[in-house]
Amino acid sequence: MFKRLDPRDINITPFKAYKEFTVTNTDSGSGVYGFRAISSSVHNFNPNTATKTTFDSASFYQMPSWFMINQMYYRDTENNFNNFGQNNGKQYRLLQPSASIISVSKDLYGERIKPKSVTLTDDSGASTLTIKDDGNGNLYDNAFSSSFATFASGGFADSAITKSTGSFVGNVFYEQGVLVFTNTGSRFVDIGTKTGTDGYSLKYKSQITIREHSYTCLIGEGEMNGTNNISVTKERSGSISVSGSDSWRLFPPGHAIAKSGSYKHRYEAANTYNNFVTHSEFQPYITKVGLYNDFNELIAVGQLSNPVKNDKELALAINVRFDV
Repeated sequence: MFKRLDPRDINITPFKAYKEFTVTNTDSGSGVYGFRAISSSVHNFNPNTATKTTFDSASFYQMPSWFMINQMYYRDTENNFNNFGQNNGKQYRLLQPSASIISVSKDLYGERIKPKSVTLTDDSGASTLTIKDDGNGNLYDNAFSSSFATFASGGFADSAITKSTGSFVGNVFYEQGVLVFTNTGSRFVDIGTKTGTDGYSLKYKSQITIREHSYTCLIGEGEMNGTNNISVTKERSGSISVSGSDSWRLFPPGHAIAKSGSYKHRYEAANTYNNFVTHSEFQPYITKVGLYNDFNELIAVGQLSNPVKNDKELALAINVRFDV
């Protein structure tokens, strides 16, 4: 028994879901990589001799890496709309001839890294650094957060660049899972590139959009009071059974059917129902609701926690919800 849903009874609501991750330099090879990027001449570039950072599953050449991030994010700082990343005018970008990069696999951040969720703890220098993001794609040293706030409040003016030297560290590009450390001061120059006791720990939240599907299935008075359950037909038409002393081999252990051997082995179409179905007070119970597409393909099944009686004198509404 089928019934077409009214479009007004269908509601699809998207919402954002977040999951916190903590990765370290020891996760390199599992989708997290920290490496250097250095600008130099591309003339006579030789991959066999060029400097690179190698992991178990990947290698990153320093010079091509610098040109890659420059092309993607920094090549036109006057007009950020020519670059990837934040284009709201609230991200300060200044790429030096060298930089450090931490790249996170898309499998570990979903649609993007959630803004203002990044905390990097790095031990590459003389003291432990705590680097955070401001939600606009800027990375700053948390120990000098007030200095960075002054720099940001002034619109990142070049005249105030001295205020940023001890606080501004680089950029995070949320949609690509890339952290670029552009400050080449001695305090920050090796961020994300060392290992062991000089390694790093990166904490962030991944973001993914989940859509809640809600379908209200309405059953009017007197509707769907029949049943297609095979148990209501005479001799359970359509059942296939066997007989003989070895019939137990075809059924689960202890199954009562295997003991009786009373089922017919041939198919017989029934044209009558058992007596209890024809009673005027017969009203089936609903245990499941199936949702089908326009091609009559079953796409979802809603399982009720308890059977619900389909009273022929009452309308019934069943709401099926699932997330995708």
